[in-house]
Amino acid sequence: MVSRLLLTCLLLIQIGKLSAVAQSEPEYSSVVALPRGPVSRIPSPNGKWTLIFECPKHCSDRKLSIEENNSLTRRLVKEYERSLSISWAPDSRSFFVDDASGSTETLCYVYDPATLKETDIAKVVLAGDPEAAQFLNAGHSYLKAIRWINSQELLVVLEGYNDGLPPGVFTVRYRIGLNGSIQKLWQQVEGHLH
Repeated sequence: MVSRLLLTCLLLIQIGKLSAVAQSEPEYSSVVALPRGPVSRIPSPNGKWTLIFECPKHCSDRKLSIEENNSLTRRLVKEYERSLSISWAPDSRSFFVDDASGSTETLCYVYDPATLKETDIAKVVLAGDPEAAQFLNAGHSYLKAIRWINSQELLVVLEGYNDGLPPGVFTVRYRIGLNGSIQKLWQQVEGHLH
């Protein structure tokens, strides 16, 4: 009876420790929508990097930089016109940026934090699914990474519509690998896109 009580107490202590650890660790795989104020800091899961989005003067200037936390070396990633969505890969070796560059388009890029090498996800989609050109060239085309599936793959959605001729509304979901692999998961098209 005493050993069973002792075992139960030890188990409850371990559950409490695990719960405290889970609550203290931020969720790095979530997508951060920007702007959120004059300065937003988005740390990488491994703590090596911090993405810094600056949006001063009522967001008249918008720039994304990356800082290596050990050296405090900061480099400009890019300047932007409108809003962004950003998420780190779970292993901190990549991050994506959904750039709502205009009211009629959103573009998606993946970056290597060490080199800032940019991968244009539209080019990856076209290489694996040439028929997607009709959607990427539509009047309103929004290509967005929704989330990381794992450190090497993204769930991406391409959606939009033509408000002229030919009309049409579309949504396509892809599983895209950083190695260039692409799998179409689902597609819905209404109307007549060419």
